[in-house]
Amino acid sequence: MNILYMMDGCPICAQAIQHLNKKDIPFKRINILEKSSARNELKELIGEVYTPVLIHEKGVSIGRNILEMTEANSS
Repeated sequence: MNILYMMDGCPICAQAIQHLNKKDIPFKRINILEKSSARNELKELIGEVYTPVLIHEKGVSIGRNILEMTEANSS
């Protein structure tokens, strides 16, 4: 399952969610403002706390790079 680290009020996060939904790419949302341990997970994964971050089978996509994903390269 793809995991999207995001937070409310983040315009790029909103764009990423819209894009993933449009491309029918399944994902689980983790709001870093609601789940404090998610911030530590991000630090371990990418070395900083940043959103949006999508974890998928082929690796990690950060920020606007998520908007370039298609279903073919997301799984």
